[in-house]
Amino acid sequence: MEKYFIIGEAGTDELWLVNTAENRVEKLNSAAAGSVIETINTARKNGITLIKGVSIAIVTNSRTGADVKMSITDPTVK
Repeated sequence: MEKYFIIGEAGTDELWLVNTAENRVEKLNSAAAGSVIETINTARKNGITLIKGVSIAIVTNSRTGADVKMSITDPTVK
C-alpha cells in the first residue's frame, strides 16, 4: 500500500513529497500540485503547523550526533 507524506521545513516555502512505497522524496511544484497545496501554503504563511497521521518527526543537520531536535505528537493528548 502506497503512503505519501508532505513535508515543509519551517522558514522555507518548499514542500516535499515522500513516497514510502518507492523510497523516494521529490520537491513539489506548487503550481502543479493543486488546491490542497495552496491551502497548506496559506496556512504555513499564517504560522499554522499542520500534523496529521505523523507520530514522530525528527529534524537534524546530521545523521549522527546529539544535535537532533525532536517533536513527538501523542494522538491521545488533545
